[in-house]
Amino acid sequence: MVLSCASETQPSTSGPAQSPHSKVSDQWTYIEVDSAKAMWGEFAEPEWLRYFGLAAGDLNGDGNLDLVSGRNVYYNPGGNMTDHWTKLDLQQNVDANLIYQRQGKKQPYILGESLPDVVRFRVDDNFKIHEGEVVAQVPPTNHHNGQGYKTAHLLPGNGDKEIIYASQGGLYVMDPPAAKPWPVTLVGKDATDEGFGVADMDADGDLDLISGYRVPSQNAEVPTLVVWFENPGVLTPNWAMHPVGKTAFAADRVEAADLNGDGRPDVVVAEERYPGLAPDASLWVFLQTDTGFVRQNVVTQYSMNNLDIVDLDMDGDQDLLTAENKGPNLALQVWLNDGKADFTKQEIDRGKESYLGTQAFDLDGDGDLDIVSIGWDKHKFVHVWRNDAR
Repeated sequence: MVLSCASETQPSTSGPAQSPHSKVSDQWTYIEVDSAKAMWGEFAEPEWLRYFGLAAGDLNGDGNLDLVSGRNVYYNPGGNMTDHWTKLDLQQNVDANLIYQRQGKKQPYILGESLPDVVRFRVDDNFKIHEGEVVAQVPPTNHHNGQGYKTAHLLPGNGDKEIIYASQGGLYVMDPPAAKPWPVTLVGKDATDEGFGVADMDADGDLDLISGYRVPSQNAEVPTLVVWFENPGVLTPNWAMHPVGKTAFAADRVEAADLNGDGRPDVVVAEERYPGLAPDASLWVFLQTDTGFVRQNVVTQYSMNNLDIVDLDMDGDQDLLTAENKGPNLALQVWLNDGKADFTKQEIDRGKESYLGTQAFDLDGDGDLDIVSIGWDKHKFVHVWRNDAR
């Protein structure tokens, strides 16, 4: 299969620079939520496997966002969040990765993977978390569980969001209001089981899916093609695929948002490098134009298995949040957007490994965004950086 590539501009920046843009607060407080988190392989094969899941939501009704990761729930202590985060073991070897709220329901529930099983943990009116039950099945990956998970309103008129999991074979969509077992539809055939984005790529009023793509007959472990899958407005298999462009190395995290204010979603990709001994992974932006996508290099540094797109400095445009997963610095960074998709780095912290992390949530309800991460090489840690801008 041959798909056209994006054209390319020169890098907007290749390292630290003085920012001409609005600055994110340099007032951050690091909070160690956990330093003894277990790994999947302590309970089941394969023995090397860690957990991939990370999500935030209010699980006890106190107005603060709690965390789930792997087989654990971490209850937010409130206030300045520096008190002890109570840790609850779900008593099942499941990789919890979503906190889902159905329309009209008082309590959310927790979703996780123990593939092929998708497991739901109900939260009752007294905030007790019940034993997990299998609600759907998707194929397991080469590393057992998938690394991409989201909820989104994909179907017009459906009050509840659909659940999307990246797994072996591509992107799978589940409809949670349906009777158990939930029907599962493979909409993004041959998409990677890594991160994916959600955006209305063609301005037709519904949300499409953007991801790395495993070209048949090519190295499945190093997918370098990025595509988007066109939502037909109904839940049918094998959505039409359109090219975005190519990366140099494995496309790991993928997100999408309008970065330059032209009303069209652009695509951001963070590359993974394994074993990651050299600083040769890139953070790419693919800017959507009338004739396709223009590729722009934001930075080349150590492997980045982390990505979020958020307005972290609250200036009205979308910034890029990432962290080095390898290398001597393990730098947590925000790449500040000037509104025209030119980015400048501001470093938030160093020395704390992130993997499938750097996710932004307002954990304490003060109106600014805090940062949450988990590790891989240092899997025992769950990190929070409290934003003290307010």
